[in-house]
Order: sequence, then structure tokens, then C-alpha cells
Amino acid sequence: MAHVFTKLLSLLFILIHLGCFIIFPTVVHRRHRPKTTRKLLKPHKTLSTTWTYIKHIFSSKPTSQTDTISIIHHAPPSPASSTRSLRNSAINGSLTEPDSFPIRTDIHPCPNCGEIFQKPGLLEQHQAFKHAVSELFDDEPGKNIVRIIFQTGWPGTAKTPMIYRVMKIHNSVNILTRFEEYRETVKSKAERYGRDERCIADGNELLRFHCATFLCDLGQNGNSGICSHQYCSVCGIIRVGFSSKMDGISTYSTSWKGHEAFPDDIEEEFKFMHVKRAMLVCRVIAGRVGCDPGTRDKDDPGYDSLVGREDEELIIFNPRAVLPSFVIAYTV
Repeated sequence: MAHVFTKLLSLLFILIHLGCFIIFPTVVHRRHRPKTTRKLLKPHKTLSTTWTYIKHIFSSKPTSQTDTISIIHHAPPSPASSTRSLRNSAINGSLTEPDSFPIRTDIHPCPNCGEIFQKPGLLEQHQAFKHAVSELFDDEPGKNIVRIIFQTGWPGTAKTPMIYRVMKIHNSVNILTRFEEYRETVKSKAERYGRDERCIADGNELLRFHCATFLCDLGQNGNSGICSHQYCSVCGIIRVGFSSKMDGISTYSTSWKGHEAFPDDIEEEFKFMHVKRAMLVCRVIAGRVGCDPGTRDKDDPGYDSLVGREDEELIIFNPRAVLPSFVIAYTV
């Protein structure tokens, strides 16, 4: 009996010992668990966080390390990350908030001088006045070509012209557009009536000369601008084209004929105004050339230009048909 009693007592001691490990730690854990820990370990928030993290892992859009940490800890992104996101949104043009960074689309710099304008029209007006011409220098092949074209046709008995400046004209967009639109008009009319093939091809474009005067220092010392003086004929032609009030624009096949048709004493007579002579090298849309002025009709003359008193003179009735390309300042 004593042996059996000893075994039962040992078993009871073991059970009591095991009960201390099972019961007392649980009681102590419940007694000393902080309230904040119990709040953070709510099942629904833990599951929500886990599910959000899983969705971001398996989404097609890659998630950066910074975003992953933010998802796990429910913390806002860092200031650097916010600044980077705003910069990327501004570049892509996706910012729509009132305090977003504005994208400047109203800046139009001049490619010649770098001056900034807020409207394209102001930039075009600036270029038409300040960068209308540019001087061609001796080392440029274009100057020699223009010089040869100018000197061709001068007779040996005439005084040799002295060229002291050759300038290229930078026509405005409006003048170039009007010139090309008139070319298309001439081509369409030639196709409709089955006229000259040259008119159908390019409007019968020719290279002609027109002599005029100017008062300012056009192209001198690198000056690329034009003046607004009402009596400066060359600057007025460059700025707005030939006047529509003229009863035809006289153009000539050689610069000699253009020079001869201009009064010889014009420079001496207006010397007090510092009048200087210049030759304009022009592209002309001659179209269909007429020979008899009596056949001209006001509404439909049947031709676009007319041969003048001399064979080398060609009178152009539409100012859009004449495009000045070079200015040659010279004297005899």
C-alpha cells in the first residue's frame, strides 16, 4: 500500500507542477498586457493590411520599396517621395489641382537674339522688324552668285556699278504664304483653261529686278533691322510687300535695265534726305504673259502679267506675285 500511495503522490505533484506553467503565465499575460497592444492586434486590421500588401505584390504595376513600406506600416510617403511624384506629374501634364505647378506654354524665344515673347504674333513682328535682312560677306558663295547675276547685262560703255553691300531678305511668314497662295491660284487657273505647261508646273516663276531707294542704314555694321520711315521705299517693300495702289509693278530681266529705267538724278535731287539706290532681286510669278494692253479685261484679263514698253520690262498687276529675295546697295 505504501508503494502505491507514493506513486499517487508523485503523480499529483507532477499535475500540480504542470498546472502552474499552463495557468499562471496566461493569467499574468492577461493581467499585464498593455491596452495599446491589444488595439494594434485587432484581427480585421491585420487581415486588411495583409490583403492590401498581397494585392500590391500581384498587381501589374511595380511597387517601389518606399511604397511597400508605407503599405505595411500605414505611414504617409516621405517628403522626398512626394516631391518626386509632383515633379513627375508636372512633366506628364497630369496635375489638375489649383496649387499645382503651371506649365509655361506662352514663352516664344527669338532664335536670333534670344528675346522672349508671350505671343507668336509678337515674335513674328519682332523678327519682321529687327531681323529682316542679313548681310552676305565675301567668304559666302551666295554673295558671289548674286553679284554675278547683278553685273550680268551691264554694257561695256556704261559706268561700272560699285556694290558696297549685298543683303539677304528674311521675308515674314505672311508674305511667303501670300506668295505661295498666289502661285497655286495661277496654277489652278492654268489647269482649268488648259494653258501653258510652265504655268501649270510652277506658275511661270521668273527672276526679275526692281530698282528702289532707301534712307536708313540698312544692313550697315551688322544692322539687320528695317526702319518705319514712310519714304524709305526698300524697307516698306520688305515689311509689307509691294503696294497694291501701284498701277502695276515694273520688273526687268537685267539689273541694267532696272537701273536705266530709274531717274539718274534721284540721288542728287534728294541728297538732303540721304537717299541711296538699291536693286531688289525678286522672284516673280509671271503666270500667263500678255502682249497687247488693249485686250485686257477688268474682271478677266486673260493674262497675269503684261510686257511693257520694252521687251525686257514685265508689269505685274498683283503685288502678291512679287517676292523680293536680295537687296543690293550700289552706286555708279
